[in-house]
Amino acid sequence: MRRLTPVLLAILVACSYATARETATVRLSPSVRLLPGPVNGVCIERDGHILVVYGDPSGTLQQADVVLFTHGRRDVVWAGQILVERGARAIVPAAEAAAFAEPQEFWNTFVRARFHDYHQQTTKVPVVPLRVDRSVADGDTIEWQDISVRVMGTPGYTRGAVSYLLEVDGLKYAFVGDLIYGDGQLLDLYSLQDEVSDLRIGGYHGYAARMIQLIASLRAVASEKPDILVPARGPVVRDAQAAITHLIDRLQAVYRNYLAISAGRYYFSRSYDALAERVLGTPHGVPWMRLATIDEDPPGWMRCIGNSRLLLSQSGAGWLIDCGSQAIIDEIAKLRDAGLLTSLEGVFITHYHDDHTEKVNALLKTFPCPVFVTPLMADVARRPQAYRLPCLTTESITDVTVVLDQNTRRWREFQLTFYDYPGQTLYHSALLVEHDNGERLFFLGDSFTPSGIDDYCLLNRNLMHEAEGYLRCLDILATLPDNCMLVNEHVSPVFQFDAPQLALMRKTLAERKALLAELFPWDEANYGIDEQWARIYPYGQTARPGQTVEVEVRIRNHSGRSHEYTVTPHGPEGSRVEPPSARLTVEPRTEGAIAMRIGVPASAISSACVITADIAFDGWNLCHWCEALIEIRP
Repeated sequence: MRRLTPVLLAILVACSYATARETATVRLSPSVRLLPGPVNGVCIERDGHILVVYGDPSGTLQQADVVLFTHGRRDVVWAGQILVERGARAIVPAAEAAAFAEPQEFWNTFVRARFHDYHQQTTKVPVVPLRVDRSVADGDTIEWQDISVRVMGTPGYTRGAVSYLLEVDGLKYAFVGDLIYGDGQLLDLYSLQDEVSDLRIGGYHGYAARMIQLIASLRAVASEKPDILVPARGPVVRDAQAAITHLIDRLQAVYRNYLAISAGRYYFSRSYDALAERVLGTPHGVPWMRLATIDEDPPGWMRCIGNSRLLLSQSGAGWLIDCGSQAIIDEIAKLRDAGLLTSLEGVFITHYHDDHTEKVNALLKTFPCPVFVTPLMADVARRPQAYRLPCLTTESITDVTVVLDQNTRRWREFQLTFYDYPGQTLYHSALLVEHDNGERLFFLGDSFTPSGIDDYCLLNRNLMHEAEGYLRCLDILATLPDNCMLVNEHVSPVFQFDAPQLALMRKTLAERKALLAELFPWDEANYGIDEQWARIYPYGQTARPGQTVEVEVRIRNHSGRSHEYTVTPHGPEGSRVEPPSARLTVEPRTEGAIAMRIGVPASAISSACVITADIAFDGWNLCHWCEALIEIRP
């Protein structure tokens, strides 16, 4: 038997809060026991030999012959780690074997790759390496005792997941990982974000794009007619056909709703019918919203420069909205050299994405002027490295002027009104510009196109609460002057929604939230679309070996009632973690925080150390759920 390392001992006691109330095993059939806990460990016994699926979250097994892993997410893999360390053979999906065997390679790369990230894959990747004895793929067979286990490729929830099918005690079992949760539900949608390469839709624009593979995998499992589905989490399913039908119906209803008002249809018009048909079939029946009214002739005082906009006063002074590329700076310099721009008197940032912020600092070296943000944007502008979000810049804009939501100020012949505007991202602003001649433009960043709302990247944190997220954005649009046109800096013409279109988008979002409430097992739908509801702040920081760093575990309670959260942090091997566990009560619709101190081991040499934290509340026991990075420097 191998000696357990301190890290593996920590995994053994991890989620002790979670399992204390769930230690009793459940007999599914004479040879098959369920080991309840945060993960559905399964033990199959034959003549004193034991095969385990997923792992043993209860910690009751001392040894096993084999552990079967369906996918490489650390919030599931931890349950089988100890048994493998004690000698069990680990069988993992071939497409995800590197996540098991060499997770440090991922994290060493991700220290830099997390910036300018347009792939948008979840980072619930293992931290501790696991010895892989065999990797398997679709069509493989695993022989154990008198049981033959068939491997079925079932991508969807993760890119390379597999399921295991076997017959024992006269029953056909299917172990399907996170492919389904209980009676036709799914843990979340953000894990399905991905590219659709043949339609030239990248990961950033691929809203739940692996729904296509997920549905195909569900149908493949259903065709096997299993008697019992055992997912990695949630209730065991004894009516597989009904549960799979429910899940497919719910997924298709959500996707049809999403497509109807998606901003992406304006950018990818030829691809959206194909997307719809792949998920929904033919005819797809998507009730597309009609396009907004478009004006190809915007006011002359607004200049389009790439995906920035320049307000040009009759005095020759300018005010710039966003700056993401050197080409924008070059064009502004040309206007100055031609005598059309006498000075730049302000820069307004709509949102943190790198294509809107990457060159702000470079701009200021040539055109020194104040940079204006609203409260939602202030911290992420100053400390982008503290966040795990799509399209982050490495450029910290430290000297910003924060203008409160809905405050106004006079600039030349313009009245400017600043808004917190959590549309395309949670960290987003907008600017209403009113010229003295009566012309009005509303600069809303990337939040809308003429075809609808720009929520195709689930990891942007598009929350769905009243007076928050896009519902707040629609409220603001409804209050704008009648002649106000909308400006998306990626869209050449300006445009305007009418009252029926605004009402339709609001109605569609309300329907979507109701559909998501049926799809997800959470008590509030936002948990299933907000990967960062539990996060460690700052996400990234640097430290020296032996140094102590401070972090906060921040929890957004999406629920309509208060919750008590138990937070258990895990540092790298040999680290000191204080406190070892803590509890926090968070009121509804608010965010709370617990401060933690991590002592970096003096022996740390890896370029990236990973902190994780367990989150337990209201019956949920989420092990190693969120993470943060410490980059070790001499």
